[in-house]
Order: sequence, then C-alpha cells, then structure tokens
Amino acid sequence: MATYKTSNSVAKHKTSLITFLILMTLGTLIFRACRYYWSPHYIGNRAVEIDGKLYSPDSTAAVVFYTLDVGARGTRSYKSLLKEKDYDDELTAYNLPPEIVVEKWVDNKTLNVKYDPNEIYRLGGTHTDLDLTKDTVVVNDVFLVIKQRVKVNRDSVLHQNFGRYQ
Repeated sequence: MATYKTSNSVAKHKTSLITFLILMTLGTLIFRACRYYWSPHYIGNRAVEIDGKLYSPDSTAAVVFYTLDVGARGTRSYKSLLKEKDYDDELTAYNLPPEIVVEKWVDNKTLNVKYDPNEIYRLGGTHTDLDLTKDTVVVNDVFLVIKQRVKVNRDSVLHQNFGRYQ
C-alpha cells in the first residue's frame, strides 16, 4: 500500500512539474516576442529598412531615414545624422528626435530644420539629450539650425490623423 501512495504522489508531482515547465516556456516566448528589440540598430541588421538618405552637398554626411521592426508592436520610424565613418557603427549614436523635421542642407556643416513637437504624437516619442530650446544644436559636428518652431496642438494632430484609422 505504501508503494501505491508513493507512485501516486510522484505522478501528481510529475504532472504539475510538466505543467509548470510548459507555462514557463510559454511565458518566456510571449515575453521575448512582445518586448522591445533592444539590439543596436545597424544598417546591415535584418530588422532595419533604410527609407532614404539626404546627403550634404559634398556627400560626407547624410540624414538617414530608417524604419525598425520592433516585433509585436510593428515598426517605428527613426532618423540619424551620420557621416561616412559612422555607417558601420550603431545608427542610434546620432539619432535625431522625432520633433526635428529635416528641411535642407545649407552647406556641408549646416542643416536647416523645423521644430515641430506635434511629430511626437505622429511618430511616437523617443528620449533625447538635445537642448531643443536653443536655435542651434550640434549633432555629430553638424549644426542644426532651427528655422521655424511650431506650437504644440495635439488636438489638431489627432483630428488630422482621425481619418486614417476609420
């Protein structure tokens, strides 16, 4: 009779152990699939798609517009100010925040931009250490000259985008 109780007890523990392992495996897979893709963004990375480049007049620097596949959350658009030597490094080293709208190159070291905080609502916000209260900001030895500032108007942005989601 004692062996029967022992084998019954082992069977119960074996079933709960298998159930626990299956739940842990599923939980790990779901967590890994839904979390943000924290790996560095490289041009050769399969999750990065280059959307376009805006070169300086002498082609030594470029604003690279790219889209990153962030897993279960879809894709997200980014832009970086890179020089030729930076193409093999991580793309986020010289990331431009979403509220900076690139307009045109003035010369090889100067880029005219527009500051539009409404872009955060359109593209999603990312943290930046740039002091955007100044009229000139330096990124990767290139001067970003803010020629125009747009006021924050979240309601108009939501109204503009409302038709897209119907």
